Amino acid sequence: MATGDLNGSLRKIEQGLRLLNYPRDVDYTVLVKGDPAAFLPIISYCFTSFSTCIAELLVKCDVELTAKSDLRFIEAVYKFLRDQFQYKPILTKEQFLQVGFAERKMQIVCDVINCVVKKHKELNNSSKVKSQTRKKIRPLKSEVWSNCGKGLADPSCSALNSKQHTQKKPLVERHSGNEVSGDLCPLPLPAQGGTEEELCPDYDIVEVKCEQVIEENSQIEFLKSQLADFQEKLHKLDWMEDKLQVLEEKLQGKVIVDEKDWNNLLNRVLLLETELLLQSRKRDFLKDFSNINQKRTSSSIPVSLADLAKESKKAKVT
Repeated sequence: MATGDLNGSLRKIEQGLRLLNYPRDVDYTVLVKGDPAAFLPIISYCFTSFSTCIAELLVKCDVELTAKSDLRFIEAVYKFLRDQFQYKPILTKEQFLQVGFAERKMQIVCDVINCVVKKHKELNNSSKVKSQTRKKIRPLKSEVWSNCGKGLADPSCSALNSKQHTQKKPLVERHSGNEVSGDLCPLPLPAQGGTEEELCPDYDIVEVKCEQVIEENSQIEFLKSQLADFQEKLHKLDWMEDKLQVLEEKLQGKVIVDEKDWNNLLNRVLLLETELLLQSRKRDFLKDFSNINQKRTSSSIPVSLADLAKESKKAKVT
């Protein structure tokens, strides 16, 4: 909730940036205005550059935050926060991309920093536990190897082992005299020692192979995710090429004109048509007017001649 304390929000976000070791300079005057251009680089650094664990988590979740517009970036961030951190920001995506809401945006960025740092610690602790278990297994393997070496070096120990081995066998008959000495032949000892030598390195080899398989599986998963992304992008490129081919076929032999230019051209054609129509009507009007004048002049000529004849007669009489 907004409290109206911009200075307190600025102090909180400054502490969060120190916690992230944020390497860039921050213009706090732009932050106070609520310009999204000041908040988006901080959020991008939290998810992509602060921790390799968080970056790997993004790859596992198939979330891509690079080479995107501001709207697509915010949509991906909001979805990742909802799915992985169960966090819903107090501003909508459209409100976040507007200028303003400075205190609420600072609160969202502080919450994002806290979530990312907490998740980073959890992932680091889990990786440390795995490394400690591996370290515990290695001393145990060395002890087993040393015990194997002592058993091979001490003939009495090997003899005892061989005796225990013979005692555990069922249905063994006891013999006396030379037969006992014949049964205590030292020939099985190398075989027994050989089995111990085979067992000890096999355990080490199996452990190394397991680690290699785990690393290879992680690399394979990462490569699979990248391959899926590339396939999707190739599919989009193929789709775009098909669309372009269809457009080229439709527009073959046609001229593409901008909408504004086309509207201007239509207006000019309309003006020319109206001008021609007015000129034609003017010509018709002039023709009609000239015809009327001609008719009037033709009807007035006989009247004037008669008047002239009358006047001439009067002049003769006088």
